[in-house]
Amino acid sequence: MSGLEYTPATVFREEPEGGILFDVDTGRLKLVEGVAWGIAAMIDRGASRADILRELVGRYPDEVDLEADLDSFLNELIKEHFLQSPERGGACS
Repeated sequence: MSGLEYTPATVFREEPEGGILFDVDTGRLKLVEGVAWGIAAMIDRGASRADILRELVGRYPDEVDLEADLDSFLNELIKEHFLQSPERGGACS
């Protein structure tokens, strides 16, 4: 399965308290913390949506909305032009 990909202009950097998504073309920043930080790091390592969902289910087995929450976050990243949309090489349900 194909991994998710940031847009060519997006740089992800991990910091001690979270992560930063930076668009080098626009200068926009997005701070990610907690679970979002972990998801962003997995995307940076080439994880697919299925890989991320599997990891989340393993870590949070009692959470019922994991898939919807993951898709919401991925779609937010797409709308903010940090993550490639499925039509352009990304992979979001």
